[in-house]
Amino acid sequence: MTETFGVALFASTRIAMRAEDTGKAAGLHVRIIPTPGRIVSTCGFSLRYDLDEEGPLQACLADAGVAVDAWYHAERHGLIATYTKH
Repeated sequence: MTETFGVALFASTRIAMRAEDTGKAAGLHVRIIPTPGRIVSTCGFSLRYDLDEEGPLQACLADAGVAVDAWYHAERHGLIATYTKH
């Protein structure tokens, strides 16, 4: 079974937490996760989100002035995950 999802990276934990609060307030399915080890980031936390909500998430974070360092799409097959920067 293949699972797909998005991962947004931030410069700090505070920004990641603000992004989660902003996304949840907009009714989006988001949650803080540890930044996957295969992704290099200055912050140890990232935001996981449903790929079908990427556009609305980008819009609400931009409207709230939340800076995103990078967007990744993830594909997980069992225990193996791959990440592609978008």
